[in-house]
Amino acid sequence: MPAPHTAGAQARLRQMLDDPAVQRAGGEGHRVVMGPGEPALSEWAAAGLTLPDLNALRHYRLGRIRQQLVANDLAGVLLFDPLNLMYATDAPNMQLWVAHNQARWAYVAAEGPMILWEFNNCEFLSAHNPLITEVRPITSFTYFLAGQRAEEQAARMAAEIADLVQTYGGGNTRLAVDVTPPLGSVALINAGLTLTDGMQVMERARAIKGPDELLAMRCAIEATRISCQKMFDALRPGISEQELWAVLWAEMLTRGGEWMECRLLAAGARTNPWFQECSSHVISEGELVGFDTDLVGSYGMMTDISRTWRCGGGDPTPQQNFVHQIAVEQMERNIELLTPGRSFYDLTHKSWVPSTDDYRHYSVLYHGVGQCDEWPSIMFPSSWDQFGYDGVLEPGMVMTVESYVGPYAGGEGVKLENQVLITETGYENLTPWSLSLTEFC
Repeated sequence: MPAPHTAGAQARLRQMLDDPAVQRAGGEGHRVVMGPGEPALSEWAAAGLTLPDLNALRHYRLGRIRQQLVANDLAGVLLFDPLNLMYATDAPNMQLWVAHNQARWAYVAAEGPMILWEFNNCEFLSAHNPLITEVRPITSFTYFLAGQRAEEQAARMAAEIADLVQTYGGGNTRLAVDVTPPLGSVALINAGLTLTDGMQVMERARAIKGPDELLAMRCAIEATRISCQKMFDALRPGISEQELWAVLWAEMLTRGGEWMECRLLAAGARTNPWFQECSSHVISEGELVGFDTDLVGSYGMMTDISRTWRCGGGDPTPQQNFVHQIAVEQMERNIELLTPGRSFYDLTHKSWVPSTDDYRHYSVLYHGVGQCDEWPSIMFPSSWDQFGYDGVLEPGMVMTVESYVGPYAGGEGVKLENQVLITETGYENLTPWSLSLTEFC
């Protein structure tokens, strides 16, 4: 079966890349222009932040992937997940769209090339990254794009991958794949490959942040802090939850952010139970307003923090203060457990939680964070036997500390969350902003 990277396809690609407009759009400037820009750059300078070296960041990430491939005796990894693609290639393209339309993918060899299959006429978007050995046109096998030819196209895709594994794998046919429809998996197996879990490879690669990833994350966090301050300043009686949430969206986009994974903002009675996404509810004087950013921001790095504020002037009620104090205590006590070498089992069983008979809680105690919510996920002790798994905190990991307290007896709930770097000697709270109900920074 002929592969799609024929002489004709390659000639078309060369012709497109020779186009002056394409060259202008595809250079390093493309990533700069689509990146943070102003006002973020001036704000970061004012905060004394150092910008990441994106070239060093790309080398570090590719090295991390290949370390995992070698450690797991794999010929390579085939990536479809847009966040994994971003990690490997630093070449985002329609991130949310390709999350449900598998129209671009990449192969990273343990020893050999990194090849990107790009959506139609978008091959130039990765020209800024010399670590990408080759860009090929896709042979999409999703039903939307391939229709009744999906099985045929999947076989073509698999033939290309099998050829690369045979060429660079040294006889090893073990291939990690992150996410693909069953049709893709079947085609790859029929092509003679042995498949294994690519998400494990990528989660473990992404877990330890390199120096420039941390610089990028600090910039993203500062952009989120300023965006949240703008939202705090906009909070007033009479504004709807959706109008308030739109302020955060607008401000984070202004600073080079990409998207927020949820719509978790709720006010008043809607704060209990948690996970009620923002609505047209009009916020009243004295109501609590809780939110969780889940914000994929500048440089594609996530800031995942939660705060709860009181709308309007005046003092919080005794009940609001009481629930808030419990949530703060959970945050303050559990953050102290984030030390290098500590096991996930210890985090689960030594953490402090208010009475589970009296209060609703969040779904986890801690979780990793980088480009999104990442491994590991630390459960409550009651879930350990069914869902828990062990591991060890290492320097360079970034974790969030979660707290939600919502009385079963009724009344408002309080959601708090901080983002924390594991260091060689302990931890650093990357989001040391006020937890107060009545102020932010």
